[in-house]
Amino acid sequence: MNNTLKVGLGVGGALLLGLVVGYVLGSSGKHELESTAQQEQTRAKEAEASLKELEEDCARRVMRARTAKQLLLTKERLLRAMVELYANNYGLTSQHLGIARKHLKSAIKGLKGKKHVATAQDLYERMGGAQTLAMRLDPMARVHIEQILAQLQKLPGAH
Repeated sequence: MNNTLKVGLGVGGALLLGLVVGYVLGSSGKHELESTAQQEQTRAKEAEASLKELEEDCARRVMRARTAKQLLLTKERLLRAMVELYANNYGLTSQHLGIARKHLKSAIKGLKGKKHVATAQDLYERMGGAQTLAMRLDPMARVHIEQILAQLQKLPGAH
C-alpha cells in the first residue's frame, strides 16, 4: 500500500477514535447534571410558592394591624370627646367625634365578617348622632358616646 493511503487511514482512524472517546467522556456527566438541574428547578418553584404564601400572610397581617390601629385611634378620639364633654367644651367634643368617625370609616374597610362591618357602620351613624347632640350643646351626647365606646370594644382589634 501506498504511504499516503496509510497515513490517510491512520489520520481517519485517529479522528474516529477521538470522536468516540469525546462523545463517551462528554455524555458521562450529562445525565447527572440534568438530574441536578431538574431538582434545583423543583426547589426553586417550591421556594417561589412559599415566598408568595408568606407575602400574602404578611399582607393580611398588615391589614389587620392597620384596622386595629384605626379602631384604637377611634377609641382614643371618643375618650378625648368624653373628656371635653365633661369640661363642657362642646366644640372640641364635636371635633373629636368627627375625627373618630374618619378613623372608624378607615377601619371599616379592613374589617372581616358582615357582622363586624354592620356593627362598625352602625357605630359610625351613631357617632354622627352624638356629634349632632354635641353641636346642640346637649349633655345627652355623653350617654351616646359611652354606648358607642361599649360597642366599639366588641370589635376585634379595638381593645
